[in-house]
Amino acid sequence: MKKYLIFDLDGTLIQSAKSLTKLVTNYLVENFWKDKDTVSYFLSTTRGEWLSTQVKTILNIWQEEADSIANKIYEKINISVQKWEFFPWVTEKIKELSKNYTLFLSTWNSTTFAEENLKKWWIYQCFKYILWSENIQKWVEHISIFKDFLKDKDFEKYSVFIWDWEKDRDIAKTCSIDFIHIDENLENNFSDKYEIKSVTDIDTILKLIN
Repeated sequence: MKKYLIFDLDGTLIQSAKSLTKLVTNYLVENFWKDKDTVSYFLSTTRGEWLSTQVKTILNIWQEEADSIANKIYEKINISVQKWEFFPWVTEKIKELSKNYTLFLSTWNSTTFAEENLKKWWIYQCFKYILWSENIQKWVEHISIFKDFLKDKDFEKYSVFIWDWEKDRDIAKTCSIDFIHIDENLENNFSDKYEIKSVTDIDTILKLIN
């Protein structure tokens, strides 16, 4: 029986993935004269990587400078917090799931962005642990931190990772965690074992996994 649900944020709970790519692209184009299409394509194909690493590659600069620029971009993202909305009925589903599962959040985004969005819709308290990426890159280390926090040696066995992008699939597979792919554009071309259009449809998959 599964006990832990690990959620991605952007594109999984919040309708923000494409808009965030656009925001970061525009910042780099306007401030560093980079080609818009090239930057947008790179960000889209490396989504989920540490923002600082993406900036370092795009601008071909030292890591320290990339860290500084990434922090400025996060500040711009944080200012825009009030613009983002959760997918329909997702907040209600999170509240429901928190009654039967221990919920975690692992996000590429910043502390402020994650906290403010969750608090705005009164679901911040639904999550046992929230990890963002301006200090600790979203990768296997996030899973390790969750595991150490609970002191459950079988954390991976009892967990399900819910996400919308390939980077999260890699994390789940590396940690041997069952995962559910969220894709609002799903038709009949499924590529993962468990795929749904919205977190609101998760009960059907959880019954299969359990």
